Amino acid sequence: MDYSEKTIEMARLIAENCTSCKRCMKDCLFLQQYCQDPQKLFQQFLEEGLEPIVPYSCMLCGRCSVVCPLQLKLDEAFLAMRQDLIRDGLPLKELKSVEWHQKLSTSKLFTAVNRGNKK
Repeated sequence: MDYSEKTIEMARLIAENCTSCKRCMKDCLFLQQYCQDPQKLFQQFLEEGLEPIVPYSCMLCGRCSVVCPLQLKLDEAFLAMRQDLIRDGLPLKELKSVEWHQKLSTSKLFTAVNRGNKK
């Protein structure tokens, strides 16, 4: 996977500046599941990459940036990773259901519109 220079720079900024205080992990189930230390997670990304499921598991809520004393933007870095993955094609087979849902949601068979009684 070829990540954009923007994505790599965002990850490098986090990997080099994160103090591993772990405030971002306190309320984040995603970070709790995928890492012991966000700094090490971004170092891993830079050195060997991450499985695509990792950036797609972030809820992009931004809480990590709010509680970070350095206001590092982990959520924006994960979004950038997703954008790069999408640029190279649909990255996860698990997302095929989303693609089908979007196609079917435009169908008259799958709509939430209340048609009411026709007179």
